[in-house]
Amino acid sequence: MPARTMIVRRIETTRTADLSALSSALMDAPLDPHASAELTLATFADEAVVLGAFQRASELGARTAPSSLLRRVSGGAAVHVQPGTLYIGLALRRADVLVACEPSRIVNRYVRPILKGLTRSGALATYFDRDWVSVGHRPVAIVGFAHDASSQRTAVEAFVAVRGPLVIDGARASFLGKAPGSLEEAVLGQRARAFDLAKLGDAIEAAYGAAYDVTLERVEGARDGSHTVGVADDPPWDATADEAIGAVAAGYDGAGVLRLGGELMVSRDALARLEMRLAGLAHHAPDDAVAEAIDSVLTAPGVALQGVKSLASLFDVVTRARARSRVSSPRSVPL
Repeated sequence: MPARTMIVRRIETTRTADLSALSSALMDAPLDPHASAELTLATFADEAVVLGAFQRASELGARTAPSSLLRRVSGGAAVHVQPGTLYIGLALRRADVLVACEPSRIVNRYVRPILKGLTRSGALATYFDRDWVSVGHRPVAIVGFAHDASSQRTAVEAFVAVRGPLVIDGARASFLGKAPGSLEEAVLGQRARAFDLAKLGDAIEAAYGAAYDVTLERVEGARDGSHTVGVADDPPWDATADEAIGAVAAGYDGAGVLRLGGELMVSRDALARLEMRLAGLAHHAPDDAVAEAIDSVLTAPGVALQGVKSLASLFDVVTRARARSRVSSPRSVPL
């Protein structure tokens, strides 16, 4: 018998308003002391746009979106959640608790049961080390991680668009020119069928149990719902750049603190340390000091970073944001 246990929570047709609490609990609520991991699967009764952990609302621009705007704990791009979306959240004590896994390979290692569950349900699914799952050569799911380098606490989230649009922006560079769609659209030309969300959840749940040789133990209800991730009313980013994962960005928040973000996937405590290092630099510190801060923090052992081909892109947005602030007198910035 397997020696490890995975807690499974199945939440049928909840409100999207509850999603932020479900998501943040993956990283911040206590884990069952007897379990190696906890898996949450949920479906929704209404719709919302869910920002990645480090995005700003301004990234949505003037695009039409549902009135509900939420934030999740994992990084990446904004996702359109609605009835017909299957949410998958995996909480892990550390990245390697179930399988050998370096921080840079979190999504690659833990997306595999999702691929197997979709494939066994009649939708051949593949993953190409980006932030999406492909069925029928179309992105049908967004995947991402949350991670703390200090504690190694880890979470993986996926949003499977079973019956409706996947994302707000279908022209993302990360999609490599592929038009996003829903699971049912992607297989329509091969075998027209409707997917039962509950059975799809069953297949993915079973795939997680088999992949990591764990005993699945179902429990009722969500975990502590007191944890939430808010959406601050911050100004638009001062500088952006395209990266493999999508847009990365830098800019001052409403309190005058320089932040990094966009569709970034990185250890959240490492990002916080980097922002503190940058805040401690004199406003006219040389660019070499900025480069050293970025390199020393983000290449430190145990830090997870995905989808950034070169730290030069982060250096670029930070230096442009700092330069812009020097000529923008209305904003209060650290000196």
